[in-house]
Amino acid sequence: MAEVKAHTRRASKGRNYGAKHPEREYQDNTRITMLNLRRLGSFRYDIRDILAHTDIDEALASALVANVIAKASRVSIADAKDYVREIQAQGGLHQDVADDICSLMDRYSKYR
Repeated sequence: MAEVKAHTRRASKGRNYGAKHPEREYQDNTRITMLNLRRLGSFRYDIRDILAHTDIDEALASALVANVIAKASRVSIADAKDYVREIQAQGGLHQDVADDICSLMDRYSKYR
């Protein structure tokens, strides 16, 4: 005798709106202070102005500006401040210049 197959549903070709998704792990939605990218030009001008009044090497100043902007806009202001303090500990910056840069980052920060 031939076996009779039970009728099976054909898979939908379109979206399956009724499908249940497995438990998703959502990212924590805490907000982090980051650089306000709408004011990036002003920030760049001000940080270069601070560094222009010091006696640090132009190549170090350019690298410092680029790294601070990258860290403050992509990671967080806290990591950018840690980077500035690290450069200060290595002897690349004076205490007052590092404080000015950190306060400048606070002024140009935004929660994202």
